[in-house]
Amino acid sequence: MLLLRIRGLLPSLNPALKKIAEYILDHPQEVKLMRIKELAGECGVAEATISRFVKTVGLGNFQELKINLAALPLDGDRATKMVYQEVNESDPVSTILDKIFSINSKALEDTRRILDTHEIERAVAAIDQARHVDIYAAGGSYVAAEHVRLRFYRIGKRCHTYSDPNQQSVSASLLAAGDLAVGITNSGRTISTVNALKQARSSGAATMCITSFDNTPITEHSDIVLFTSTQDSAFFQESMVSRLAQMLVVDALYAALAVKHFGTSVERIERSADALRRMFL
Repeated sequence: MLLLRIRGLLPSLNPALKKIAEYILDHPQEVKLMRIKELAGECGVAEATISRFVKTVGLGNFQELKINLAALPLDGDRATKMVYQEVNESDPVSTILDKIFSINSKALEDTRRILDTHEIERAVAAIDQARHVDIYAAGGSYVAAEHVRLRFYRIGKRCHTYSDPNQQSVSASLLAAGDLAVGITNSGRTISTVNALKQARSSGAATMCITSFDNTPITEHSDIVLFTSTQDSAFFQESMVSRLAQMLVVDALYAALAVKHFGTSVERIERSADALRRMFL
């Protein structure tokens, strides 16, 4: 959980703190044996900066950081290094396969670990009670937004998705108390999605986001925050793993809401399935 927390904070860290974070993510087993002076030297920062980083990740002192790192399984270090390695031109196909599958499987496992059950319950309640659910996303995250709409309307909860910034703005301005706005952005910094959620909250609507990074603009305007675990990659932009993680969170919300109204949900799913079967030759 510590490494996930550190990675989730990466976009919000200043350059000096980011250096420390990246070094720890790359060398967790080595750092647990270091003194604070040694880590400061490796990162090229002052010891006071190391102490500030420790406080930023929610720990009391450097020794507590080392204790948390010591609790990591040894094979977890290998998995972490594999996840953070980029695909490069010298990699044979077998290594590329190992890296891609490691990145994706680790991200989905980590997403399950960091999802807060209480936040999921709050999200399900908010969706259930909402008069209107408007979903904002752009780029690759719009795939997950459409997944929300397609999932929930099968059980009777009508949602609308918006990717155009102008339409997002209009939609958000027309929401009110009793409505729910959902923003989906892996980075947490997509301008149009952030602005739409900010406007929706100003209009009186409840707000929720699905993102991978804490302390980002989207979380500032969200009443409910659901985190996924993915990593930025210079080689893969708009990577599939972020969409998969987002869609799995959506599936969890959908299943939890369907179970809450089990009889009605099953009846609606069966009716919609019958309608779809008539579309096949």
